[in-house]
Amino acid sequence: MSGDYDITYFEPQEVEFFYGKGTTMHFRHRGTDYANVGIFRTFPFSKPYEYISIWNEDTELGVIKSVDQLDDESEAVLKRELHVRYVVPEVKRIQSIKEEPGLWIFALDTDRGPLKLMMRNIHEHLDLLPPNRIIITDMDGKRCEITNIKALDLNSRKELSKVI
Repeated sequence: MSGDYDITYFEPQEVEFFYGKGTTMHFRHRGTDYANVGIFRTFPFSKPYEYISIWNEDTELGVIKSVDQLDDESEAVLKRELHVRYVVPEVKRIQSIKEEPGLWIFALDTDRGPLKLMMRNIHEHLDLLPPNRIIITDMDGKRCEITNIKALDLNSRKELSKVI
């Protein structure tokens, strides 16, 4: 990289993701291997499998434009690692949304079990995304997602109507 804001985009045919010994993910670019690389979604909600930033310690190596353009094995490895890194429970039911002085409390059932979220200014913690999606982030950074508001049961939608 030649400047502070230059971005290196990797060509799909020049990169490979694979597992070394155990479950450590490795990255290969033009014959150079990197172990324990960091992977980060640059657009985690709108483009979860596009523009994936690849890091080696504290240096960005470059960006994969689309995971789908990689060879089958690399695509599978990278998608698995992204899934592990970005676990976001999916809300199946809203038990309750209560307001206490200076605090909102969400009691939720997710695909990973019950979840309780607390937040002060609710509108800073709800990201409304089209179509009918909501990302909820509490004061401690815990996240969950409502993938389709319309698919929630009637009671859940009534609870949600208190805040949106």
